[in-house]
Amino acid sequence: MNKEILEKLSKRVEGNPFVKHLGIRFTLVEDGRIEAVMSLRPEFRQYSGVIHGGILASFADTIAGFAAYTLTPSDKDVLTAELKTSFLRAAWGDELKAIGFVIKPGRNIHFAECEIYCDDKLVCKASGTFCVVHKQI
Repeated sequence: MNKEILEKLSKRVEGNPFVKHLGIRFTLVEDGRIEAVMSLRPEFRQYSGVIHGGILASFADTIAGFAAYTLTPSDKDVLTAELKTSFLRAAWGDELKAIGFVIKPGRNIHFAECEIYCDDKLVCKASGTFCVVHKQI
């Protein structure tokens, strides 16, 4: 990964209030691949103690989107156009691990996926289409 993309990604993460709110910590950043962890707080759980699907979908969207972002020119940005999320089992643990990777990069659209694990078990798999757009800010 070139230094410019890594700096761009770092600035995007630092200035992202939603990433901070969720407490996402990036553990690996490579071209087209992101790995991250997120500690689970009580407010992320449903009444039964299971992690809410919206938390899983938000985490998957964020990590797949950042994987796409690593392959986006520095003068462009990415926005989620579509996200399909499959919840495979209930997540009960204390921490989630996400692995996001680009399946097909493109000039105008990237297709990426994300797998989320809890206690080393696959709990969620998502795929998304990310549009390459002019910077919004």
